[in-house]
Amino acid sequence: MMTTNRNLIWLLGALALATVFYYFADILTYILLAWVFSMLGRPLMIFFQKRLRIGRFRAGPTTAALLTIATFYGVLIGVLLAFVPTIVSQARNLSTVDYQALGEKLRTPFFHLDVQLHQLGMLSPNESLATKTQEILSAWFKPTLVGDFVGSFVGVAGNVLVTFVSVTFILFFFLQENRLFLDIVHAFVPNEQEPKVRHAVQESSTVLTSYFGGLLTQLVAFSLMITLLLWMFGIDNALLIGAFGGLFNVVPYLGPILGMIFGVFITISSHLDLEFAILLPMSLKVLAAFFITQMIDNNFLGPMILSKSVQAHPLEIFIVTLIAAKLGGVLGMVIGIPVYTVLRVIARIFFGEFKLVQRLTEHLSEEDAEQKAADK
Repeated sequence: MMTTNRNLIWLLGALALATVFYYFADILTYILLAWVFSMLGRPLMIFFQKRLRIGRFRAGPTTAALLTIATFYGVLIGVLLAFVPTIVSQARNLSTVDYQALGEKLRTPFFHLDVQLHQLGMLSPNESLATKTQEILSAWFKPTLVGDFVGSFVGVAGNVLVTFVSVTFILFFFLQENRLFLDIVHAFVPNEQEPKVRHAVQESSTVLTSYFGGLLTQLVAFSLMITLLLWMFGIDNALLIGAFGGLFNVVPYLGPILGMIFGVFITISSHLDLEFAILLPMSLKVLAAFFITQMIDNNFLGPMILSKSVQAHPLEIFIVTLIAAKLGGVLGMVIGIPVYTVLRVIARIFFGEFKLVQRLTEHLSEEDAEQKAADK
């Protein structure tokens, strides 16, 4: 009876805590983002504290935290300065295109495809693929595109600014005080559960640091391979396409397709004055570059990251990604795997007696045992 009452109290407490977290979801998101960035910034903190010396001056936690945050913002500003002007220039070029002439140019090469689409009922009798393309491009890249974009940006700038300021402020203290996040978590759990919670947070930190570090390595390697292949193929804007291809690749399964579409779109939009017979080989080269890189990524980079950090079966990852996409769309697909990894760590530590948990976390248990043996 006492055990039943205790379980009921635990359940009610968990529900109450979940309700509070749901109500303050924005604040919780800021804290979790700051925690993730604090883990990514830990190597920089160690570097600044050990290596930065000017005379008798040696960087302490406060100075190292400020320098780490400055490094993050420096990288972000550098990326924006490198790519935003190119994207704005592309938008301006597209806003001046004569889409009526473009539609006429595409009418002949699309004729045979039109016949097939009409037979399938995908186009009405008075429509053609060329005119549909013309209408879509005209709607997306009208002359007021830049103005509309600026207006939309101003509309969300307030929320973005609040997010950046909040995350930066919390991140500073997480970097300065390494145990602060753990102390916050301890405030919500009973004293007897603190050892397990400490173990869960430490193991989650280790796993997530490994995962995000590997993901960053994968992103850079994917971008460099795409850029190099496109440069060898003589495609313009190779660096822009490669960088965004790497970013899109972060989204499981859907990302590579989005990257290909983006690459082909940038290539075609940069040469709208050329004939279709010239644009087609250029587009095929972009697709070939993505296909070659994706093959290397799927067979070498991706499995290496998953084997070292996630420790899960590919089918398991696929199902988790589908569930995450159902719950949170594209953002859910991006954060689904790291969230699932943390949940597996928590389940193994707190609910390891259940058979399902044992099966789902057996690789984590093996890795933990190997790590303890190595430490000895």
